[in-house]
Amino acid sequence: FTLLPYLHHVDIPTLLPRASSCIVTQTINTLLSTHQHNFFSLVRNPTQSSFDTPCTSPPIPPFTSDFSTHDQIRSFLTQNAAILPTEIEYCQYAILDDRSVSDNTLILAHSYSSLQMRDADTMTEEEAEQWMRECEEDEEGEDDGWRAWRVRFGDAEKMATILCFEGDFTVKLYSEEFVERYTGEDGVFGLRDAYEALMGMEMGRDEL
Repeated sequence: FTLLPYLHHVDIPTLLPRASSCIVTQTINTLLSTHQHNFFSLVRNPTQSSFDTPCTSPPIPPFTSDFSTHDQIRSFLTQNAAILPTEIEYCQYAILDDRSVSDNTLILAHSYSSLQMRDADTMTEEEAEQWMRECEEDEEGEDDGWRAWRVRFGDAEKMATILCFEGDFTVKLYSEEFVERYTGEDGVFGLRDAYEALMGMEMGRDEL
């Protein structure tokens, strides 16, 4: 399950002032009611110490979010890793931001190992052999970075599943060139188009 904070952008106060909490909760309720498996646990503020499990169920009453940056959220995950329920992924989070209100998209972020998630398809044979040796030596395989993608509400569950249950397609999601190729001018990553182009098969509603 994925933590879901609401990120209030302080540099866009006119779009979503704090007084408009009803708009925020309406957007959250829309996401949680989207026809997919609800896997979100809502985080309302950085001092929160209890979590909805297995997930947060709509409707959500109005609240004020104190999150304003990705760093805040990542620090929250690090500091609370020991008390997070086992069902919640501490290496992944989803963000609803001001834009989510108007276009039903969210930001999905996941930590990763820059070594383990290199794309072997872009390497020469020698480079691939060297990389495999380095991966074998890197026994811990600890994550050392984060990547984030903006996706549509309807693609969030499939995207999170691909990120958590790693396969051939997962590696491509950490390739800037690949992601850029399937990201529209609106900044939204086209998960289905990317998946179908790479895997050579249609991503059905219940594909994953």
